[in-house]
Amino acid sequence: MDNVLWNKILQFNFDDPSSEFGFSIRLAKENFWTKNFTKKAILEYKKFMYLASVSDSMVSPSETVDVVWHLHLIFTKSYQDFCKILEKQIQHIPSTHNREDFQKFKKAKEQTNTLYESNFGTQPNDIWEFDGMYESLNLDKAKINLRSFMSNGLIVLFILTFPFYFLLKPIYVTIDNPYFLIGFIILCLITLKFLDLYNKLRLRQIARKFDPNSFIYDLEPYELIYLKTHKISNVINGVVNELIDNKIVQIEPYNIIKFIENKPNLTDEQIQVTASLKEFGKSVYSTLVERMKKKPAFINISNFADAFEKYFVKSKKFHQLFYTNFVVLAVLSMLGYIRLITGITRNKPVGLIVFVLIVFIITIFFFLHRLTRLFCFDTLTNLYKKEILPAKQIENNWQWNYFLFSTAVIAPAFMPLIAEVNRNNSYDSSSGSSSCGTSSDSSGSSSCGSSCGSSCGGCGGGD
Repeated sequence: MDNVLWNKILQFNFDDPSSEFGFSIRLAKENFWTKNFTKKAILEYKKFMYLASVSDSMVSPSETVDVVWHLHLIFTKSYQDFCKILEKQIQHIPSTHNREDFQKFKKAKEQTNTLYESNFGTQPNDIWEFDGMYESLNLDKAKINLRSFMSNGLIVLFILTFPFYFLLKPIYVTIDNPYFLIGFIILCLITLKFLDLYNKLRLRQIARKFDPNSFIYDLEPYELIYLKTHKISNVINGVVNELIDNKIVQIEPYNIIKFIENKPNLTDEQIQVTASLKEFGKSVYSTLVERMKKKPAFINISNFADAFEKYFVKSKKFHQLFYTNFVVLAVLSMLGYIRLITGITRNKPVGLIVFVLIVFIITIFFFLHRLTRLFCFDTLTNLYKKEILPAKQIENNWQWNYFLFSTAVIAPAFMPLIAEVNRNNSYDSSSGSSSCGTSSDSSGSSSCGSSCGSSCGGCGGGD
C-alpha cells in the first residue's frame, strides 16, 4: 500500500471551502442519510478512488460509493483537485447493459474486492453489499398500503356485522347493563395493554434482525432526539445550550442570544447557529429558532428521521404487526357495535354504549397512530439506553446526556428562553420531509448508476 498517497487522500477535505450547503451536507440531504453514514460513505469513496489510482485494471464502485462519486463530479474544482492528488484522471465509465459489459463489470467488481481486501481489509457490508443505507435494515416493502388495508377492513367489518348480530343477539339479551358496559370497558383496557406489550416485543425482535453494521446502531444523539420527540426545536435547544456552556454565545436580557467569540472544532449545527448570530449580531431566541429550522444542517436531521419512519412503516414486517392490531381492535369494536344494534332493536336506552363506543373508536385511532411512531420514540430509544450506550464511553458527552436526561442537563438560565419558544410554538412541525429515496445528478459526459445491475460499471484510468 502506498501510505504517502493514502494519507494525502485521507486528508483531502470535500467541504473545503466551508459553506452552509457544502458537499457533505448536500450528500446527506439528497439521499436522506445520517451524518455518520455520510462520513463513512465518503471514507469508502476515498478508498475506492485510491484503488482506482493504483490499479492498472478497471475497478467498480458499490451503489453507495457511486452516489458519492456522482455528486463529487458535480463539484468540478474539488474533483479536479482530488485527481491531482491521485496523479491520475479517473474516468467514470457507464454501462450499456449488454452482455459484454456485464462480464466486464463483473470482473471489475471481483478485482475491486480483491484489491480492497489486500489494502484495507474486509469491506463493510453496509457500504459494499447493500444497495443503499436503508437496505441494511433487511425490511421488504409491503405490497398493500395501510390506508387501502384499513378501507377494505372496514368494509369487511361492516359485512360481518350481520351474521355476528344474529349469532350474538341471543347472548346479549341475557346480559343487562351495567354488567355488559363494565365487562366491555375492562376487556378493552386489557386488550389495549396486551397489544401495547406485544407491539413493543415484536418491534424489539424486528430491530434485532437489522444488519449488525446498519446505520441504526450508529446514530448521533441529536438524530435520536428528533426521532424520540419529532421536534426539531429540541435539537436546536441542545445545540445552543452547548454554545452557551462553551462561552461561544451568551444570554442577555429580554431573551436575547448574542455571539461572543468563535472557537475551533464546531459541529455543522453549531457553525450554522454562530454564522447566523454573526450576521445579525444578536437575536431574540424564538426568532433564532425559526431561522435555524430552515438551515440545511437541521433540515437534514428531520429529513433523515422522517424518511426512516416512512420506510419502516411501509415495510412488510410492520404491516403484519399493524394488521394484527387493526383486526383485534376492529373485532372488539364490532362487539360493542352489535350490542348497540341489539339495544336499538329492543328499544333499550343506548346513550352509555354510544358514549363508550365513541371514546373507544377515538382511542383506537390514537393507538394505531402511536403504533406508527412506536419504533422511533420507544423501541429505538430503549435499544440505545439499554444495549448500545452502556458499551460506549459517554460519561462526559453532553449530547448523549441530553438524549438520556432531556431538559435536566439544560443550563438553568437557558430554561426561560426554551419555555418561551414552547409557548409560542405549541405545535412544532418538522422542517420538511420527503418520502424515502435518493436523487442524484449527472455531470459532464458521464451518467451512471452503480456496479452490478445498474448503469455504472466502474472507472478507467487516464493520465
